[in-house]
This record gives sequence, structure tokens and C-alpha cells, in this order.
Amino acid sequence: MTTQPMAHAATPAEMLASILRPNPREADYAITDVEGEIPRELNGTLYRNGPCQKVLPKVGAGALHLFDGDAMVHAIRFEDGKAHHLSRYARTESFERSEKSGLYRGGINVEAEGGAEEGIDAQPNTNIVPHGGRLFAMVEVAPPFEMDPKTLASKGTWDYDGKMLGMSTTAHPKIDGKTGQMLIHGYQPVEPYVQLYVVEPDGSVSLAEAVDAPWPSMMHDFAITENYVIFPLGSIYFDLQPMLDGRGFGEAVQARDDLNMKFGVRRREAGSPTTWIDVPSAGYMFHPGNAYEKDGKIWMDACTYENPAGLLQDLATVRSGASRDAGGFAAHPYLYEIDPAAGTCKEKKLSDSTAEFPRLDDRRVGYENRWGYAGTASPAAGVESYFRRITKYDRVDGTSVHRETVPGQWVGEPVFVPRAPDAEEDDGFVLNLVYDANTDRTAVDVLDARAIDATPLARLWLQERIALGFHGNWAHADGTPRD
Repeated sequence: MTTQPMAHAATPAEMLASILRPNPREADYAITDVEGEIPRELNGTLYRNGPCQKVLPKVGAGALHLFDGDAMVHAIRFEDGKAHHLSRYARTESFERSEKSGLYRGGINVEAEGGAEEGIDAQPNTNIVPHGGRLFAMVEVAPPFEMDPKTLASKGTWDYDGKMLGMSTTAHPKIDGKTGQMLIHGYQPVEPYVQLYVVEPDGSVSLAEAVDAPWPSMMHDFAITENYVIFPLGSIYFDLQPMLDGRGFGEAVQARDDLNMKFGVRRREAGSPTTWIDVPSAGYMFHPGNAYEKDGKIWMDACTYENPAGLLQDLATVRSGASRDAGGFAAHPYLYEIDPAAGTCKEKKLSDSTAEFPRLDDRRVGYENRWGYAGTASPAAGVESYFRRITKYDRVDGTSVHRETVPGQWVGEPVFVPRAPDAEEDDGFVLNLVYDANTDRTAVDVLDARAIDATPLARLWLQERIALGFHGNWAHADGTPRD
């Protein structure tokens, strides 16, 4: 069974199956099909990561879950008004065994075809993070997998210099916009439920601590400020027993209406206690945007799912061909006001638009920012409009500007690149992948961050269609994630 390109998908699952179809071709070529002109201020690499299964299950790619697939890492390098595309698989041990045997290793929707000894691959297919001259492919069910930042050659698993306290760490480290420290957390269904690590700019691990939490939950992402870490504990309970009994991951996670979200707040210093603060409503968040301190409070924006049960139900079927309206598969922008001294939290819904993959100028991570970017959909549109536009938010006056696509096009996560090291917060470029189902092609858009609704400064057409994937990051030409 094959999955064909689809400009107007009938169901959300079919839409995602079309957008995320694997293409196992590894690339290495100069990008010559360019509309407009590439700004010469762009001097560095846009890294991208996402699932791209090489050895397909016998029933075909259409059965793969949204989260299933080998990690295909892309490097779009910009220099002197030109660009080059390099892509390589993260060649984990299990990837190489599967490639050699020709047997699919299994995933959320499809059982392994190689027998019990083959197992299931924990594919590092979610994020790709440059830090301290190194490059890490990441997923939340395995340790980071290191790759060469220039050649994308696979180097192997990194266990935080032997200091790992849990089964894995997540795909979403936070790199302090001023100090360059990389903070990252792990979570698991057995105690300690949460762990925290700090990696210095030179790559040394200066902190590895367990964090007490009220219950085990999925905790895909977290946030930092100049002095604090914020752990979002969602209204989802992670019970290991069903998996020990041989049942699937879908039975191990359960939405709980009786559990409002909690935010775990602790200082970044070693040995600091964690205070768990009640959030007014039940919910779940995959991705906070940014957090910062002001007037004794912590302000954090996030894309919050108001219906955790609906979210889990939709995630269980997405990309399996099931016909659902995906009503739970919709997050909305929220702003949270946390008072660490009083132990209280207020929440405010900012928009009825669906929004995901929130990003900002990485120089402002952990510090007050004005501008933010996300993939969004109009409140009046249905699920078929998800990721059909890029939105730029102004946190000062509350306005927003949209970069709309044409029918049959979808966007990925927006990544901001400053024009120069000392440029103003929104003086730069927004880089974004666009999939055009009308032509079955993929392009990289270079948008003027101060006019994202205008015609792209440049549109770089790749020689092959690639799956939009999940997350990406920019590294300046000197290898740093920030200018």
C-alpha cells in the first residue's frame, strides 16, 4: 500500500499521511532553483529533523503513526547568497540492524516484523539541537544521539557523561539566551518521575538531579527563566503497568479530568526544592513558547490543549487512516501568570486560533520577549487548515500578522534568525519549510521577519519532497546556536 500526494485530504489522518510520507533519499547538492534572492546576511545552517521511515512495514507507509519513523536530519547551509542541502539518517544501532535485515522494527500502530529479538527502535526523530560545537538528534524516549554538525555523520548515543538519572531525556532542551547553558529534563513512569540536567557551553554536565513530582505524566517540553525552571505537569497520568502486561502505549497514558495541570517551579541552582503550583484548568501542553521574570512574577506563554482526553484519542489514530474530526488535536495560545512567592497561577486564553510549534528569537529564551511565531489556523476553519499559515505575535499590543499559504500547501515550524549579532529582536528572517501537495514538492521560505505577510525574500525549491517533520534550529557559521 502506498500513500499518494493529496492537496485536499478527506480526513486529518489522510492529510497527515500525505504530508509526512517517507522519502528515504539522502541529499547532497547545491540548491539552484531559487525564487527571489537569498539575503547575504544569512550565514549558517538551518537544521531540521523528522520521521522518515526507511524500511517500511509490509502493510505500507500509510499505517505509520505520526511519531513513527527513522530520524532523517537535514542541513540547509547558507553562505554568500547561496544554499546547499545535505541530509543523512541518524544511524542508530537499531536502524542499522533494520537496514541490514530488511525488517520493520515496529511502532505505535504497527507491530515489529522481525520477532521479539528485533525490538522497537527509539528513533531520535523529533528535534536536532546544536550546542557547544556538537549536534544532537533527540526524542523523548531515548538519550540524545550525536551527529557531526558539518557532515551529519552519526557518532552515537550520549549519556550526559554517565550522569543520566532516568531512562531518557526529552527532545526540547532550553539554551539560555545569554549564558549559553543548555537545560534539559527527562520524565518517566517510575520514580524519580522527572529529572533535570544543565550542560555548560563547553559541554560539561554541571547538574544532574531528580525532581519530585506529584504524579507521572507525559512532559514533552518545559520552560526556563533567568533564575527558574518551570515543569508543566499535564492532566494525563502515565501508568507503566499496561506496558509491562504487553499492552500498548495508548493504554498506559490516560487523561484525568480530576487532575488540573500543575507547574513545578524551582530555582536553577543545584539542590533547589520544587514547588508545585495549581493551574486553574485541566489541560496539556506539548510546547511552551517562552517564560521570563517581571515584577516578581513569571510569565509563560504556551500552546495548551483544553481537552486532554480528545487529544489522546486523536493521537491514537492519527495517520492510521481513521476518519475523525480531530477535535481534541487543537491547541490554543495561553498566557500564564505565576507568582512563585504566593504559590498561585492565573491563566488567560489569548486566541481561539489553533497554534503549535511556538518559537521566538533564541537570544531571548528565558528573558522578556516581544515577538513570537507559530504555525496556526483560522478559528473559522476546520482541522484541514492546521499549519496552513505562519503567525507573528506581538506580546505588547496583542496584535498578530499572518503569512497565509495557498490551497494545498502546509508549513512547518518557523525558525527566527537575527540579521546581525546586535540586531533588534524582530530584525531578521523567519525560515520555514513549505510542502506543496499540488506539485508534490518542498521548499524553504526565507521571510522578512518584519513583514512575514509579504512575498518571501527567497523560496528555495529542493530537488525532492521531504516530510515536513517536527523541529529545527539555526546555527551560525561559527557553530553557535545564537549569533
